Amino acid sequence: MVIRGTRGRTGGAGLGALATALVATISAGCGASPGLGPTESAAPTPSPPPPNLVLIVTDDLDVPTTNALPRIGELVANQGVSFTRAYVPQPLCGPSRASILTGQYSHNHGVIDNHPPLGGFPVFRRHEDSTIAAWLKRAGYRTSLVGKYINDYPLDAPDDYIPVGWDDWYGHLSAFEDGRYFDYWVNDNGAVRRHGGAQEDYSADVETAHAVAFIRESAGRPEPLFLYLAPEAPHIPARYASRHGQEFRDAQAPRVPSFNEADMSDKPAVLRRISPLTDAEIADADKLQQWRLRSMRPVEEMVEAVILALGETGRLENSYLVFTSDNGILMGQHRMVARKRNSFEETIGVPLMVRGPGIPVRAVDQPVLSIDLAPTLLELAGVPVPDSVDGRSLVPFLRGQTPASWRTDVIVEGYVETLSPALRTQDWMYVELDSGELMLYDMRRDPYQLESLHDQVDPSFFEPFRARIQTILGCRGPSCRE
Repeated sequence: MVIRGTRGRTGGAGLGALATALVATISAGCGASPGLGPTESAAPTPSPPPPNLVLIVTDDLDVPTTNALPRIGELVANQGVSFTRAYVPQPLCGPSRASILTGQYSHNHGVIDNHPPLGGFPVFRRHEDSTIAAWLKRAGYRTSLVGKYINDYPLDAPDDYIPVGWDDWYGHLSAFEDGRYFDYWVNDNGAVRRHGGAQEDYSADVETAHAVAFIRESAGRPEPLFLYLAPEAPHIPARYASRHGQEFRDAQAPRVPSFNEADMSDKPAVLRRISPLTDAEIADADKLQQWRLRSMRPVEEMVEAVILALGETGRLENSYLVFTSDNGILMGQHRMVARKRNSFEETIGVPLMVRGPGIPVRAVDQPVLSIDLAPTLLELAGVPVPDSVDGRSLVPFLRGQTPASWRTDVIVEGYVETLSPALRTQDWMYVELDSGELMLYDMRRDPYQLESLHDQVDPSFFEPFRARIQTILGCRGPSCRE
């Protein structure tokens, strides 16, 4: 079903300089040295063109699952920097994607849920002119979104609505999406289209084709590219393409010490009420993990196809590619399967890898956040970072450096009905639930968060955590970077 047509494109060109050569010729003809005279200056060295930027954001991809997909590492991490302590400040799709696009904490962008009245597209829409796409477009970039934008798009707007800042748009209509992988709707540059259940409709494959076409159609154009590529995988139901149906047949949900945790007596009441997983539930968790891994195979192919397309069009040597996820997820840890919106390490931790020109192959263990992505891309593009941005640029790490001053902790703004904040430091995870209950984990001795120590320490031990949480919750823009 076609509703509307496509959007326009722009381009430009420049001229070479002649004055320096002419001055040198005249000076030599008058008997002077062919070098520069006392009032002359050398021609400025041409600035390198702005780099192309590719940001790939998967959906609910946790670090343990990423580690079971070595092709991602081969294509990205082994070619650049891997951040081993990358976190999201709110582990829920809509708020996290809002943070990625704006560089802001939830307490500043105001998207604290996936759906209205506290979140989703209707709440995020007021930020459309202050996103990484809008900033880069104003700086001369040609921008493209392919895949998932934000939850409930385009609720309260026309089905063919294209947000501010995007030259090319292939966005999933998640407000009434019913399939994610098959049987879904997209807005293809103003034309609303339905994809069915055939293998050629598999969403990651369709997205790969569109992303590659965007890159190839830009061959020879002067504008740098910004491609935001957001596949649905491995979000449940994690349906996979038939060609991958025989892979990962023996895969299991991670059998770490916290898997189907035996003793939950240290946990708050809401967690103590969770029953141990039955054998049947464990079998279902293993099956879901197999499906999740299979659903990521086309994403591996997507990453490779984008890299090849950049190479074919002569752009790869001046392109940065970032691979990450909107949040992690629990797959049996603490008796929970396919659960997020909590402060456990597997939920707030995400893969984050960057490859590009001049980036050394290294692992970085400083804590970084998804709000750091927007200022990083802006600095790589040579675009000033707006004061509205809360995050800090990761460019020093990409240059092989470690900033003299860097954050030592990260906040988790957990919202259900009210705020339940947490603070993750190098040594501790401190959690305040809206019920008034606490959790405190020694992350060096107890990295799987098996025993909360909240009732084994003096109450004064909590005061530095509480003060730091209030400081971060009160920050905005530059003050968040301190």
